[in-house]
Amino acid sequence: MMKSIPPRLRASVIMLVGGAVITAVSVVAYGWSASLGVGLIAVVASAGYYVLAGRDSDFSAMLREQADERQAYRRLRIQALVGRITTLAAGTAFLAAVAAKITLWPFYIFITVPGVTFLAGWLVYRDHPGSGEQQVGH
Repeated sequence: MMKSIPPRLRASVIMLVGGAVITAVSVVAYGWSASLGVGLIAVVASAGYYVLAGRDSDFSAMLREQADERQAYRRLRIQALVGRITTLAAGTAFLAAVAAKITLWPFYIFITVPGVTFLAGWLVYRDHPGSGEQQVGH
């Protein structure tokens, strides 16, 4: 279904659907007045993505998921940086929670997820014997 939506609209549609879900949950949890801001942010962010995706730039090509090899490599490096900073932030938040002597169980999730994800990635993306790829040092 997503292939029938033009590339420029895909990110915007995904943001609108996600925003609608979050708005619906916030209506149930906090009422209409609190969810009004959430819905407004989703609409503004979706419109911003639509405008940005229409430009002729590397960032716009990545938003449209039409990146060339150079842009795809750049996106990969950006995602790696985001992962590293997020992991560092989770560790820092955990240490702050320990120092403040507050409930720690939510922080265990954010500490465990990067480690488990790293191991899963290592297993999924490792060189498999007989895959035709040369292994360095063998």
